[in-house]
This record gives sequence, structure tokens and C-alpha cells, in this order.
Amino acid sequence: MSFIDVILIFLALLASEVHGKVIRSHDHQHQFRSEFSLSSESFESSNLSYPHLSSSKYGRHLLLVSLLEELQQPFWFPRSDGALKLFLPPSLAPADQPPPPPTSQVLREVETAEGKIVSRDEVVFMMNVIDDFKILPGEKFSRFKQYHMEVVKRFVNMLTSQVSFDSLFSILVMLKEFIPIDMFVDTVYSLIQRRKDVGFIVPSAVSVQPEDYFPGELLESSFGNANSSHRVKRQGVQWARGRQVEVDLNDPRYKTMPDSEPESKLWYFREDPNVNANHYHWHQVLSNDALSEYDDSHSSKLDRRGEMFYFMHRQLLCRENLERLSVGLKIVEPYGPDQWYEKVYPGYDSKLGFGSVKKYAARPDGAEMFHSDARKLKKYEDLIRADVKWGYLVTKEGYVKLEYVGGVDRGISTLGDVVESYVRSKYGDLHNSGHSIISDLHKGKGDGVMGTPNVAVRDPIFGRFHKYIDDLFLEYKNMFGPYTDQDLGFPGVQSFSVTVKSDLASQPNYLYTHMNRDASVQLSSLDLGKAGSSSVLIHYTSLDHTPFTYNMKVHSTWSSRGIVRI
Repeated sequence: MSFIDVILIFLALLASEVHGKVIRSHDHQHQFRSEFSLSSESFESSNLSYPHLSSSKYGRHLLLVSLLEELQQPFWFPRSDGALKLFLPPSLAPADQPPPPPTSQVLREVETAEGKIVSRDEVVFMMNVIDDFKILPGEKFSRFKQYHMEVVKRFVNMLTSQVSFDSLFSILVMLKEFIPIDMFVDTVYSLIQRRKDVGFIVPSAVSVQPEDYFPGELLESSFGNANSSHRVKRQGVQWARGRQVEVDLNDPRYKTMPDSEPESKLWYFREDPNVNANHYHWHQVLSNDALSEYDDSHSSKLDRRGEMFYFMHRQLLCRENLERLSVGLKIVEPYGPDQWYEKVYPGYDSKLGFGSVKKYAARPDGAEMFHSDARKLKKYEDLIRADVKWGYLVTKEGYVKLEYVGGVDRGISTLGDVVESYVRSKYGDLHNSGHSIISDLHKGKGDGVMGTPNVAVRDPIFGRFHKYIDDLFLEYKNMFGPYTDQDLGFPGVQSFSVTVKSDLASQPNYLYTHMNRDASVQLSSLDLGKAGSSSVLIHYTSLDHTPFTYNMKVHSTWSSRGIVRI
């Protein structure tokens, strides 16, 4: 869902509250747009005043989501089609905040439980206690770094401990000045997940941070100039209002590897914006530890969360292997202990970033891992292997026996948590440290794309590293042998047949994929040169499939609930 669609949804919901009507169905984007257009006059009135917005669920959500728009601009830059112009009160405002116009939303003071007004210096001190400003705006934030995620968790806990949403929101707006943009985005996402008094819809990561998903030269050449405007934090690309642009991600200007490199054949899969955004979204939601561990929404409360880490990455790896075979490449080979002391080929340059400033460092051909890093990762692996062989894993809750009971693997989820480094344990930080170490193979300034889930899939070494991780899980699974009929049986229920029917096929079990040349992403979150609803619709080529259906014929001698795994 694009940023504009999310904004329109909440403006429509706000309109429904204003006019006392109920919007019964929101199944189609055009319905949101029509609701919005019918009530557009109300958005120019006091209904979008800050007191009105902060007093309703949808208004609070709109305020939070609006912070994901125009990320490189100061917080007072017009957002939401120019309807929102946020300004801090004098007690919190920075020296360069301009005078608020009459139509702006002036935020509330930060108050303590006793009613004391908190000053800007006191809020800065609160932030300093949490992070001591070790992570500054220019630093690269990564969900794979434990300290970074601990800081996000502390910020979220500090924000949600405020006496009101008003105090929370004012501090959050201030926080944007002091931390990296990526960390700020993660904090906003985490707050939306945690708060019970806001909605849950968020825009696609591609729409929020398109510079992570489209080459910088493409964005600059298509939508603006690439001159010195990018050298200043609060300036940005000049975008045209409402443009639609068709781009070729395989254009020689944007190629990340030469045609002579066999791995370049898979560019359409690895560098697809939505493939990478999906990987990021999984880690952001299912690996989100920013909530209180006692909160029902905490990701540790998700049933078999660690197993989903294993399953999601295995499915991604299987799909990569399928694509490799389709273009004449062999299935992916692991990048594990036997390869950590070898030179890595090919190198990879994502070409993400503006002008002369690359957001992610390039890895040259023949890069090598530091031997000390290889030894550290091997130590983590040895600790995991030893206890898997023993049959127990040790967590803060105690001993977890690795066994199958009634056809259910009782150990896989804990193993997934340990391998991913989702939980602190004696087993170290294998998966997350592995990503960070590989992102530094260039041994220079900045991190490579493997350092963040936003873009890690782009690098050919992602598949190799996750083949190594998948092999660890596979060795564990093979300890128990195949499932038995007793494990998988469902007394009284018999499956007669399972087929797949494509919309294009006259016979069953034929699937069709194709290159969709009309895939599109609505971008409206880069630094727009014009205020208001400046946005660009990018059309690009993406792998797609013809719709298909599963057809299952099942006979049951009694009525029962069950789960079908495909």
C-alpha cells in the first residue's frame, strides 16, 4: 500500500467521525478516494486542528504515519497534501523553527504526571540517558546490531511511558533531530505496533524510503537534479507533481554487475523492490523486540516465531534456487566456515544513494573476512551444534528439549530464536553478526547492503549465507528422520486429490510466470521540492505470475477443524 493510500484512508476515517457516518467497507482503493473527495471540505476546517487529531484513534494514527513522509525534511515541512504542518511549542522548539502559520498544528507541551512542563533541555537529557548520543543522525542504523535495537526499545519504552499521547508525540517529533532516519522510521513503526489507541496500517517501506529500493541515479535522472542540493540534510530532490515515469531497472546505468558475471542474470529477483521490502517487513514485525515482553503483541508471543524465521528464509532460498535453475545457474552454494577464509566473488555495488554519496558501501571482487571474525562466527556455530547434539538448548526460561511430540517439532522455534540471535543466549549472535560482518568485507567506510534487512537480498552473498544457515536447520531436522503416518495422520479424514489450476492453462498443474512490465510503486516520501501532494508513480518490470487456484478434494467421515499445509 502506497503512502498516499494510507493518508487517504485515515482522512476518510476522520471524515466519517466528523460527519457521524460509518464507513462500512474499505475493500477497494477507489472507495477510500471517493470517501475522501466527498469530505474534502472538512479537511480545510478546524477538523484537522491538533486537538481534534490527537483526540481520536484515526487522528493519532494519521499523526504518527505522517512522520514517515518527507523524511529528510524538517518536521514542520507540509505533509499529507499540505494539510499537516507540525510545529513544536516554544518550550520544545529548536532555534531554527520558523513561526507557525495560522493553519499549522502546534503540538502540546510535554508534561509530567504532576503537571510540570518539561523543557527542551530536559527532553534532550532524557534522550541522552538512553543513548548518550553514541548513535548520531549520520550513522548507519541496522536491525542486525543488538545495541541499535536495544536503543530503539529503550526509546519506545520511554515514549510509551509518557502520561499522554500529546507528550509522546511531541518528544517523538523532537527525537527525529537526534537519531538516524532509519532508526527513527523503526521507532515509529514500533510505536504503531505497540499502541492500542491507534490503527495498524502502515505504508509500504518502498514508498517510505524509496532510496533503499531504487538506484540513486535513476531517482535523480528521472525526477530531479543531482547537484549540490543533496549535500544539505534539509534539502532534497526536486520532484514534479503527480508524474508517472516508466523505468528499466536493467538499464546499463543501473546495473550492479556486468553481463559477463553469471550472477547478474538474477537481477530481476534479487533487486526487486517488493522482494526486499517483504524481507524487511518480516524482520520489522516478527523480530520486533521494541514492545514490552509482557505485551500480548510482543513478537515472542507469536506461536512458533523462531520456526517462522527458519521457514521464511527457507522459502526465500527455495525461490532463489528455482530462479537460478530457470536462467541456467546451479543452485546456491553455502558461504560457511569452509568459505570464510576464501576470497569472495563476485563483488557487489548496490548503486543506492544520491550523487557522490553512496548509502551502502560497495564490496570489491576478492574481498576477504577478517580471520578474527571467522573465528567468532565459528565459535557461535560450535556452541549451537554441541547443544543440538546433546538434545537441549539453554535459554533464560531454562532447558528446552529438542524433540518431536505428536508430529510437532518442539525445538525448532527455540533453535530459530537462537540462530537468528532474537534472544540473548550463551550461543552468541550467529545470524545477525554474520550479516554485519559480511557487510564489512570491503574493510572501508560504511556498511554494505548485507548490514540491513531492507536491502540484504540484493547481494548474491545473501543466498549463500542463508544456505549455510539453512543447512544448520536441515542437519537438526534430519536428526529425527521423516514424519510417520502417525505424525501426520488425521483419523477419519482422507485427501483424494490436490491440483493447481492456472487461469491460462486448460490442464491442471501448469503454472505460468512472466515479466510484468506495468508493476508500479507510488513514491511520495523523498524530499519533494514542492509542498503538498507531490508524488511520482514509478512503473518498472517485475517478475509476476498468472493467478492460480488450489483445488483439494477431501473426504471426511466426521465434522472437524483442521489445518492444511501447502
